[in-house]
Amino acid sequence: MSKLMNQRWFIALVFMVIYKPTIFSQMPQLATLDTITDIFKIAVLAVLLMWFLLFYQKVSLFFVSIAFLQFWRIICTVYNGGNYTSLILTILNALALVLVVEMGLKTDADALLDGAVAMLGTYVVVNALTIFIFPQGMYEFNTYTENYLFGYRNNMIMMIMPAVIFAIVRSYRYFNRLSFSSYLIFGCALFSVFRAFSATAVIGTVILTLIVLMVGIGFMPRIFNIVTYIAVNIAYFFGVIIMRVQEMFAFIIVDMLGKDLTFTGRTSIWDGALEAFYASPLFGVGEISNDSSRDLIGATHAHNYYLDLLYKSGIVGFLIFIIILIICGIALHRSRSGGKISFFVSGTLFAFMFMLQSEAYYNIYLFYSVLTLAAFIKFALPAVDENGSCIFKKTNTLKRKWR
Repeated sequence: MSKLMNQRWFIALVFMVIYKPTIFSQMPQLATLDTITDIFKIAVLAVLLMWFLLFYQKVSLFFVSIAFLQFWRIICTVYNGGNYTSLILTILNALALVLVVEMGLKTDADALLDGAVAMLGTYVVVNALTIFIFPQGMYEFNTYTENYLFGYRNNMIMMIMPAVIFAIVRSYRYFNRLSFSSYLIFGCALFSVFRAFSATAVIGTVILTLIVLMVGIGFMPRIFNIVTYIAVNIAYFFGVIIMRVQEMFAFIIVDMLGKDLTFTGRTSIWDGALEAFYASPLFGVGEISNDSSRDLIGATHAHNYYLDLLYKSGIVGFLIFIIILIICGIALHRSRSGGKISFFVSGTLFAFMFMLQSEAYYNIYLFYSVLTLAAFIKFALPAVDENGSCIFKKTNTLKRKWR
């Protein structure tokens, strides 16, 4: 059992249950199968926890930060008299995902990347097939019809993007270039995002694609780094969301471009979320139902994840998440000499942070795998020889016999 984290099949199994396709929990016909998979998930996560307690027994600052954010969400919900039981499975998924990626990178990065890419890549390909076969949607859920293997079109990016990122990091680590499997996964991801079309997901995917192209042609200027990306997002949040500087450019946005200063009615939602935050700045309102959220701010979420954190988890939850991003940023900054991988992962975090400026994804915990990868990026970099040159592999390890 001590070699469990070196086994590609076990890594794939963990990713299979944590990234369980949304369709299982939304289609009534799959209710029994959903229950069975949840029981299986608990068993797999129990084995993962046992391995951690027996053989790892190390707690990083990053893991503590993630755990405290989840714990604080429960405290805020209890304080406001809400029901936190629905959070439990999500929190277990989040903590397990962080654990498996951190332990996997430190124990056997090759096994982690192989197992993750094999399972997530398979999911992405199948999801693309469901979109191709059922372009108008596979099933209806909560009045929405554009639902596929990964659920509703707006939220599937949190499952798609980690698959692409792990696949490309694996390719750069092994071959210093994109492999066939990474092209396949990336191609299916592009098809899924643009065919299903969620504006925020499209913007994030365009940013991701530009980063891949820049790496491909070797154009990686130093100004494009995690410090710049965080600064741009901070400026956008306080400038657009809080101070509304866009109103200063009304003559361009409205008169010349014919666009709406309210961002399709989102400014009123932001105002409602800010008022809720000002009323309870420390604990926020806790996790509430969609109906309660509509009554409070006029929408099911704040259409900005940072603002959503503020009004639901107060200033403490907001600051914890910022600390998590800073931990990732410090790790990436220290590894900025890591070439393609460090540059690429930094760019993906920019895409992620920018998407959070207009969406508050309920399944954001699925992206914790990428945040963990960023926090421990040095373990994902290629091995180096005695002269400091990177050592790349020449064969596709996904074709090797899994140990």
